[in-house]
This record gives sequence, C-alpha cells and structure tokens, in this order.
Amino acid sequence: MDESDIKIILLLILNSRLTYREIAHHLGLSLNAIYKRVQNLIDAGVIKRFTAKINPYAIGAVYAFTFGKSQASNIQKVTSELKQNKNTAAILLTSRNYIYIGSFLKSVHELGSYSSFVAQTAELQSPIVGLRDGSYYSSPVEFIYPKTRSPNIDKLDLSIIRNIHNDSRKPISEVADDVGSTPNTVRRRLSRLINEGLVELTIDVYLEESNDFFSFLLINLSPTADRIKMAKFISEKFQPFLMFCWTFSNLPNTILCWIWTNTLKQLNNLIEDLKIDKVESTITDIIRKGVFLDTWIDDLLYDPKISSL
Repeated sequence: MDESDIKIILLLILNSRLTYREIAHHLGLSLNAIYKRVQNLIDAGVIKRFTAKINPYAIGAVYAFTFGKSQASNIQKVTSELKQNKNTAAILLTSRNYIYIGSFLKSVHELGSYSSFVAQTAELQSPIVGLRDGSYYSSPVEFIYPKTRSPNIDKLDLSIIRNIHNDSRKPISEVADDVGSTPNTVRRRLSRLINEGLVELTIDVYLEESNDFFSFLLINLSPTADRIKMAKFISEKFQPFLMFCWTFSNLPNTILCWIWTNTLKQLNNLIEDLKIDKVESTITDIIRKGVFLDTWIDDLLYDPKISSL
C-alpha cells in the first residue's frame, strides 16, 4: 500500500459512507483511481466490512484500552474467551507477546470487573488500563462526537441503522424499501443521525492481510508535557504514518499511536525522528493480527424490547 491507500482507509474509518467522488476530492485523485483503490483493498481482505453502529458516546459508553504482555501458552484460546464478553470490541496481537484489547463499558463502574476478566483470561503481566479521552489524526474528515448523552433515536432510526449495520454503503433507495419508508425520509433521518453524531460509520480493517507494517507506538512524555498538544503535534507532523494518536484521562504522560510504514527501515526512521523535546521514551509493538467485534451496543439494534434510545 502507499500513502493514498492509507489516507483512503483513514477517511473510511471516519465515515464509511463517503462517496468515491468525495474521497477523490479530498485526495486530489480521479474518481476511477479511488474506485480501483477501494476495490483492491476489499479484494485483498484489508477492508472486510463497512459498518454502521450507534455511536457509543451518544449513550454514555466508556472506551477502555487494556494492554500488556501475555503469559498464556494458547493465544487462540485466549482470543476465543475474550470474544465471548460483549464488552470486547477489538483484540490485537503484537510482537513481544503483547495483546491490546479495546472495550466499551456501560459505565466506569464496570472497569474493575472487566479489567480483572481481561487480566486473568489473557494472563497479562502488569496490565495497563487506559480510559481514552481523545483521538487525534490528520484528515479532512472529522469524527463527530454527539452533543448529548440523551440521544433522540426512535424506532425508524434504529431500523435504518440496523439495515446498514453490515453494509453502511447501501444505497438509500434500498434502505427505504427494506424499512418501509421513502428515500427522502431515510436520507433526512440518516443525515440527522450523522450530523448529530448519533451513528458511527466505519470499517473493519484487517491489517495482517497487507504486506505493510502496522504498529502500536507507546510514547512516554515528560511530566511537564501537555499530552493533548503533543498528540496533535505528532499526528500532524508525522502523517500519514501516524494514523491515530490516543490520549487517556488516567494516563497523563502517555500517548498511544497507531502507525503505518512500508518497511522496517521506515519504522526505525520514524522512531528516531520521534526523539524530540518532551518525549522521554517510546516502545513499539508490530501488530500481527487484529479482530474487531460487535458489542452490547450492536445488540441494542436487535433487541425487540427497545423502540427508542
């Protein structure tokens, strides 16, 4: 993959309903070039699914990221057991026998029990748990955070999201037929859900299907550093190699970045270039395999007892 492919992936992570024309406009490429690149990413298995979900932040969910060195001898069994927990949203296996687990909790009060479950299941040595409070990246498209945690999502809205849950690029006319409404109504409803940050449109990306290197880069900052300013600076300076930088409310001196490089040489050069003021140290884990899962939030779409949120 090249820089254009990575920028396409980032755009689709942020909004998987972007049209080929919109992507072409953002990247300054032809419509035909964008179509071919997206199809190549699908054919290669890098993009597995275009998804639509209720935005977790619209219903007050807490995103926790747990990582550490696993002592387990059977990682496949560990992964299978972690999948059974409906809080688990992502499992990423990396070098150094490290495992990174993303999860959505209904409230911070679930953190203790879920963290214990992960630590015991994965046999983690000195696990680190971060409560994500910021995501920084360089892209013309922004992830829209909801302005309220009391979303106005009724039965028809839920039907629309459910209908495009596993195919967020589905044409409006087909969605309208499926939910028993008109294209204009569906278009208006979906636009409101998107603009108010009530629906999350993204993709499932399987990094191991590419020949490139995707890694987690853990950056430890000096105590005097402003983590938000540093995350913004790093994500802009080193794009498109630094796809995302995450900050955590309970880890004030830590930034976790998701990075892409074509070669190990590029990765080493990037790490060297990050020896800047306020950065005390960095640790790199190359991602070997990733799994993305539906959670209790997705189950809400199919709960017959729920007619609105």
